[in-house]
Order: sequence, then C-alpha cells, then structure tokens
Amino acid sequence: MKAKKKWMFLGLTVLVVVAAGLGYWKRIGIRNTLYRMLDKQIPLTGDVYGYYGQEVKVKENLNEETSFQMEDSYADKIDTTITKESSMVDTSWQIDQQIEAEVQSGAYTFEEPEVIMDPYQISPLTGVAVFQTDEEYRVRVTVKGKTKEADITGVTVKAKGHRVPIIGLYPKTENSVKLELLDDNDQTIKEMELKVQTDGLPEEMDDMVSVEKSSGESAYGLTIISGQGVYYPFAYDVNGDIRWYLNHRTSTYGVFQLSNGNYIMQDNYGYVSSVTKSFPAAFYEMDYLGRAVQMYLVPHGTHHEIIEKEPDGNLLILTSTLQDHVDDKIIELDRKSGEIVNSLEMTELFGNDYTEDVIDWAHLNTVSYQAEDDTILISPRNLNSGVKLNWTTHEIVWILANPEVFKGTKYEKYVLTPDSDFLWHYRQHTVYQIDTDLDGNSDTVEITMFDNHRNPEADYYDHEKGSFVTVYAVNEKEKTVSLLKKLKVVKANVTSNTIYDADSGHIFGMCGTVKSGTAKTGMTYEFDYESGEILNQYYINKNYYRAIELEANYETMSEAMQQPEDYIKGTLRPLAETTAKIKEPTQQLSEGLNFKLTAGILFAEMRNRQVSQIIFKGENKSYVYDQSFLKLREEDYLLRTESIPIPLTTLEKGTYQIYCVYQDGYYDTAQTITIK
Repeated sequence: MKAKKKWMFLGLTVLVVVAAGLGYWKRIGIRNTLYRMLDKQIPLTGDVYGYYGQEVKVKENLNEETSFQMEDSYADKIDTTITKESSMVDTSWQIDQQIEAEVQSGAYTFEEPEVIMDPYQISPLTGVAVFQTDEEYRVRVTVKGKTKEADITGVTVKAKGHRVPIIGLYPKTENSVKLELLDDNDQTIKEMELKVQTDGLPEEMDDMVSVEKSSGESAYGLTIISGQGVYYPFAYDVNGDIRWYLNHRTSTYGVFQLSNGNYIMQDNYGYVSSVTKSFPAAFYEMDYLGRAVQMYLVPHGTHHEIIEKEPDGNLLILTSTLQDHVDDKIIELDRKSGEIVNSLEMTELFGNDYTEDVIDWAHLNTVSYQAEDDTILISPRNLNSGVKLNWTTHEIVWILANPEVFKGTKYEKYVLTPDSDFLWHYRQHTVYQIDTDLDGNSDTVEITMFDNHRNPEADYYDHEKGSFVTVYAVNEKEKTVSLLKKLKVVKANVTSNTIYDADSGHIFGMCGTVKSGTAKTGMTYEFDYESGEILNQYYINKNYYRAIELEANYETMSEAMQQPEDYIKGTLRPLAETTAKIKEPTQQLSEGLNFKLTAGILFAEMRNRQVSQIIFKGENKSYVYDQSFLKLREEDYLLRTESIPIPLTTLEKGTYQIYCVYQDGYYDTAQTITIK
C-alpha cells in the first residue's frame, strides 16, 4: 500500500512539473504573440551572468545623451584623489612642441640633420629628420627598399624649417634614407643619404608575413593588417617585409583610413557594456608618425566600421542599441561638435521580424555614403544582404540578396531581380559602391563585396566551398542585378574585405579569418581584375579584421601641430541625478574597481559585470551611473575587463564621495572628486 502511494505521489509530481512547464511555454507563447502584435522586441530568455544589485533606485537612462567638447585642461576644474592621465592628443602636442623647438634652433643643416626616432613613442619604424635651409624648399624623402618597387617615398610642404617624416623603415636594419631638396619645378637641387638604424620587431611579429606568390610589384606600397587577432597593427610591403607598426594596443577592429591621410584608431581603453561583449567607446584620429589630433567618445560603443560620410566630413559609425541586441545601429557623428546628428536602428527597417531570442540578429559590418542621392549602403551580415536606403528618410531603396532570403515577406518588393542564374553570397563582409564603371554601362552602379559564403542554414544554400571576391552591377532604375566577377579565395569564415583599386585595375581579397589546423590565420590576395590572375598572395600568421592601404599624407606630417582646441569631443550617456537619500557604506572596496580621469571623463575599470552601480554622493545632489539593466547573456565575457567612460560635465559644483555596488555588495571606494 505504501509503495502504491509512493508511485502515485511520484506520478502526481511528474504531472505537476509537466503542467507547469507547459503552462510556462504557453505563457511565453502568448507573451511573444502579444509583443509581435505590438511590433515590440521580444525580451531575451535564458541565463544571465554577473551582478546586478541596486543600492539606489534610478530610472533606466540608456538612451539619454550628453554632448561635450573639452581639452585636457578641463581636469584642472576637478580636485580628486583619482589619478589624472593626459589624452594621447595632449601627449602628442607636448612632444610636437619639443620637435618644433629643435627645428627652429638652427643647430641642424641639410647636410647634418638630426633624426628623431619614433618621435611620438607609438610607431617605432618611423622617424623625423629636422634641419633648416636658407631658402624655402620641398623635400622628397625615400626609404630605400630591398627592391626598387619596395621604395617608400613622400614629399613635404615648402619650408625653411624642415621636419621630414620618415615612414617605412626596415626593422633591425641600417636603413638607407635619401633626402632631396626640390625647387618650384620639383627638380632636385641637392641630395644626401642618411643611415638610420632601427631596433627589431616585437617577438610576436617575427614571421608574421610570408610570401605565397609575388609578381614583384603591387598597387599598394604598404598594406596595413589590423583588428581581431592583430591588436598591434602593422604594414608590410610588396616583398612581405613589415615596415610600419604601432606599439599601442588597439581594440577589436583596429584602424580605419581617412581621406586626409590620417586614420582612426579604436582605442583599447574606454568600453561600454552590452548583453554580450563590451564595445570600445573611445577612438582617436592619428597620423602615421603616431601623432594624435582628435579624441572622440560615443555612447553605445563602436564596432565594425568608422568611415567618413564624405571626405573630411562627418563620421558614420556602426554601434549598437544595447537593448537586448548588438551590432544593430548606425549613427552620424558631427566631426566638429561631437554631437550625434542622425541615427538608425535596424528595427526601423525590418521591425522585429528577425529579433526573437537572437542577440546579434543583424550584425552590421559596413556602412558607406553616396552623396549623389543621399543614400547609405549597409551590410547586415546575418540577413545575407546588402541594403541601400535613404539616409534622411530611412526608406529602403533596394536589397541585394538571393530572392529566396526574403521570399514571402513584406521586404520581397525591395529585392533586386537577378538577370541570370549565378552563385549568390552568404554571410558577406564589406559591401561598397564604387565609382568605376566596370561593365561599360552608365545605367548601372558597381558594388564590391567579400562573400564569406558561410552556411545560413537554409534549404537554398549551395554548399559551395571557399570564399569569394565579388562584384555586382545594379541597375537601380530597373531594379535588376548582374554578377560581374566572382574570384575564389581561401575559405574565410568571418571578417575579411574586398577592395577595388581604380588606378591599377587590381582587386584585393583580404581573408581575415582562415582556419589552419587548430589556429586562426589570414591571407591576402591581389588580383588583376580583368584576367582574374593572382598577382600577389601573402600568408598572415594571425587572423585579422581587415587589410587596407597605408595612405600617409607627407605634407601634413611635415607641419607642426596647431595648438589643439576642444579636441576631446563626443556624446556619452550621462549620470542619472537622484534625490534619494544615500547612506554611507559600512565596508570599503580594496580591489576590483579602479579609476582614472582624463579631462572631464572618468574611466571606471573593472572586470565585466562585477560593478552594477557607481554612486556620486554630493552634499545637495547625488548622481548614479547604473548598468544593472544590461544583463550579460554570454558567460565567456565575464573574463573580460571594461573601462566605462563616465562624463562629469553634468555634475554640479561640490564634493562627491564615490560609492559602488560591487558583486551586489555596497562599498565605499575611498575616492572623492570636487567640481570647482
């Protein structure tokens, strides 16, 4: 009898558990249906990692923003126990003044110049030759290569006081550097040769590049590799020799070329939290000597692309909504004010049709602007599409994808019609419109793409091996598309880019992540576009994000910096003001949270998701930086460190004690700040 009751009890328990489970899933199903009807994002389900305690109840202010322009001197308004550190712009300015003093000293001549190696302490294979001449001349500088095709040459501005940039030195070598004084007709008046000794490469860069095939010539003098596994960007020449690198660690996506000969560097300090990894929020504009001229910060971080809207214009930046999703937003940052002047979330285009329980549902990896029709071209990788849309109205113009991707959906009407059967792209990177007419048809525009060709888990996938350098021709009037070129390269599962070089007629396939045994490595290809012949091919001993041409501006690098003004600018999430009574913690935090102050930006460094609130207790008002509502969904990222930028520009004058919620415990950090 007892045994029978026992089995009845167990059976009843099982029924209750099953019923509860069915009830839960039914409830979730009803909830999800309701969210779909309201066209709202369905909240993520599943495990949460980290700590999310709240000492002070504040409203979520994720979408509030405050813009600022400042200099390092802003820190003079703040008395604090926290260490103050200069920005890279201020450091560059201090060094630049010292170099200019050497130029103007009159101690150095063309025949006997001074060579300052690694002048800004960030780019070891560079230098500056300083001297004076009686008359104004331009100077041609040539770092002699192992072959003539490997020479690296540039020409400075006309001047009497000269600071000649030297780019492209070989490591651990006595380099030969030729200087030529040029007259107004660019004829050589006088020349001399310098011998410049360099140190060796960092050990991790030894054997980084090897030549698989070489024609001896390349459209690019130097090719930069950066991002992903390459945290210290470097550039190699036609012979595969590394001739430039940064010894400053960058963030995940490395560097981006600008039209003025500078580049954007995503800094490895200054991150904001998300539901997955943290995103770099700070980046610099720099030249190839390592001189920083601007610092920018953005509220939700950056990822795959920072690009000029137009030459020397505003910056288009890929960012994230952070609200259960990442890699799904675009912003336009005013380059002069640091304000965000336009933005677009991917749900504005595609609603919530693809967002359910998928954190990275769009995975934007490129954006670019076409001024002639005020459009942007984007690449939402996980939708296997290139999408063109009006940047003012945010209306879709067309979608470049296998028609099967959107068949039966409300987006089908935007999909371009193929003019024939051809091999489509899947999980693509770098979708750009180019100016060159490659098909001889003035009614079409050409689109380059790197087709990673990875399985989208769909019935229509072709299972073709390898990845592809791809060029399409789009007739925008007729809404049709033709495949002009598809060159096969080694399989690159992720990252990678395609570049067409109009001057040479070459096209590049930069394969960023290639599996080689158990390791991740890279490969680069340079093709003749017409014939499809591989001209150059290089093996990269680490995986990387992108490869681009190093395009330095010798004229601007040969000029002294103008005293920078308002060079730290951007937009960040502000502190939340609270009138709640803040009690004093009974315990002090000895480790786990560190601060540094740059200008008016406080960087709070911690292990990911260990600190949920930072509280600034004032005499009259108090403020809170709260990230308790951003729930981490991927456990691996608990091992990462983030340094959150907190603007102090909205704090009223007064003294503030800094408290925090660390691992759900309430602590005094023993740090104070006084806004004067």
